[in-house]
Amino acid sequence: MRGFRIFGEYLFEYFVLTMLLILSLALVVPFIPIYIGVISYFMHKRDDRMLKDIFITIKENIGIIIKFTIFELIILVVSFLNVYFFRQHMEGFNIVILVISYIFLVLGIIFLAHAPMIIIGMNVNLRQLIYNSFLFFFGGVVNSFIAIVALGGLVVAASYVPYVVIPLIYFVVLVVEYFTYKNFLVLKAKKLKTSVYELTKKQNEDIYFDEEPQNIINEKGKEGRK
Repeated sequence: MRGFRIFGEYLFEYFVLTMLLILSLALVVPFIPIYIGVISYFMHKRDDRMLKDIFITIKENIGIIIKFTIFELIILVVSFLNVYFFRQHMEGFNIVILVISYIFLVLGIIFLAHAPMIIIGMNVNLRQLIYNSFLFFFGGVVNSFIAIVALGGLVVAASYVPYVVIPLIYFVVLVVEYFTYKNFLVLKAKKLKTSVYELTKKQNEDIYFDEEPQNIINEKGKEGRK
């Protein structure tokens, strides 16, 4: 019976979060705040997860989330529309604009992969957020690559088969959280001059939660939970 209960909880979580993500994606503007909130939700231990954590995270970081949302939407929407336009109108093809659009599209995906963990784990302004998004690669190139490919794959798939986003978006966000959190721990351990093992052990013992948050790169951090 316990197995059925756990399966039911996972299934409920899958449907609720998928519906929330898809609805926000359909409305465009709310997607990035909800996406960041869901990343925060996944950072909690399974027994501690509550749907209200999504909205608490958004509320606590609303200033930087609004700025990042505007910045990210400009990059992604303009780049995506340019690529889509040239695919549909080959007579207006401009290789320079197309290459620039692809570059900015990739940059937008990199920011989208790394920014949520930085927003959740640090107090930063928009400039620091962009800068630290690139520093996140130093936490683990493979981890970043997997997260970026997962997001990029979803974007590419959505441009050809939009309906594939519905069953996959939950798992893509889960993958992004899992691998970017690994990078977060590596960078934080380096800043605190300790190992990831010791850092995780202390977090599990709730030692860090009783102390003043510390910076992993250049700002005072806010502890994530795992």
